Amino acid sequence: MIQIPASYYNYNHHLPFEWSQVQRLEGKGNYTVFVLMDGRTYTSTKSLGNYESVLPAGFIRIHKGHVVNVSDIVAVGRSRKEIWLKDGLCYEVSRRRWRLLVEILPLNLCAVVGVITNGVRKI
Repeated sequence: MIQIPASYYNYNHHLPFEWSQVQRLEGKGNYTVFVLMDGRTYTSTKSLGNYESVLPAGFIRIHKGHVVNVSDIVAVGRSRKEIWLKDGLCYEVSRRRWRLLVEILPLNLCAVVGVITNGVRKI
């Protein structure tokens, strides 16, 4: 169970899963949607910024509305600054966060350029 301090309420905010189960976080206005490895989703009433300060190593914010688990990245498209996750989804990486992402990723993954055609990932 994840516990996040919420000092302005004098209690800890609890989430019913561990960080190891989280594939990505998606910001939806003032809400955050946690997408778990098994496909389940959990919506929190806190914004993505509240969670960014308590993210464990292995998570990176790639865009204003997206945080991903680095271990789920399977391909990187350098020309269009995109990443592909294990579930086949493609996300654009913002210009400001691109350099940080490339520094964090393993060298062998940075050399990979992935293409998705007709829903099939080709690496």
